Amino acid sequence: MLHYAKNKIKGAQIQLKPFPYIFLKNFLKSSDLKKINKILPDYSEIEGDGILYQSKSKTKKTLLPNSSVYVKLSKKKSFKDINFLFSKLKPIIVKKFKNQIKTHVKKKFHNTKLNYHSSFSIMKKGYVKSAHLDRRDHLFHMIFYPYSEPSKGGELCINSLNRRDKVYDTFPDKKNVKIYKKYKVENNSCIIILNVPWAYHSVKKYNGKKDRKYFYMAYDFPIKKSGSKIKNRKQGFNKNQFWNYQVKVKSTSRKNNFLSE
Repeated sequence: MLHYAKNKIKGAQIQLKPFPYIFLKNFLKSSDLKKINKILPDYSEIEGDGILYQSKSKTKKTLLPNSSVYVKLSKKKSFKDINFLFSKLKPIIVKKFKNQIKTHVKKKFHNTKLNYHSSFSIMKKGYVKSAHLDRRDHLFHMIFYPYSEPSKGGELCINSLNRRDKVYDTFPDKKNVKIYKKYKVENNSCIIILNVPWAYHSVKKYNGKKDRKYFYMAYDFPIKKSGSKIKNRKQGFNKNQFWNYQVKVKSTSRKNNFLSE
């Protein structure tokens, strides 16, 4: 699994506009994909404590590493293999993006020891997400989609700003962003994003009858209040001290609208 994924990344071209990222199809061998899809639960099967709803619509359930369901899943070999894979891919990905890291990250953080963490999410019919930035303590964030219905909407959108700003907005006004490129989210696809302060992305409304399932992985700068824990995620701790450009929440109403989708 590791050798196959390494070659996929090494052979891929970094897209530099509007921000640095790689989009990969057929990320795993089909035999490995079948194994992971066999053990992943559906939306309705995930219940109990430790479930994070990232919007009031409750169209997506997220399991962080300290949730009881995640802990149970992580004991299964194929689930464990995914985390092992992405933890081992860290030096490959960092090396791949080394020039972009030197350009956009503050010099004193170029060689910082990064922390790896992941979560697992399931989104159902009706899920939609406007353009936004992910947490500032991520150097990279990656999304691996083992299962989705690509013909039922839910395209992953790469967004660009109509104009650059001195301070970037975490939840930008819709009139200030546009769709630069759209990707159909197919089974076994993966996106790797260098989390620069203009790495805006969004998701079109998903209309699939079957749940979309995905792993969200991050390589984080070390901070005291890691976003891998639910209590910290809800309180914020979204530091921007690592980047050469500033980011802030410029509108609480846009933030609230984003969280209500």
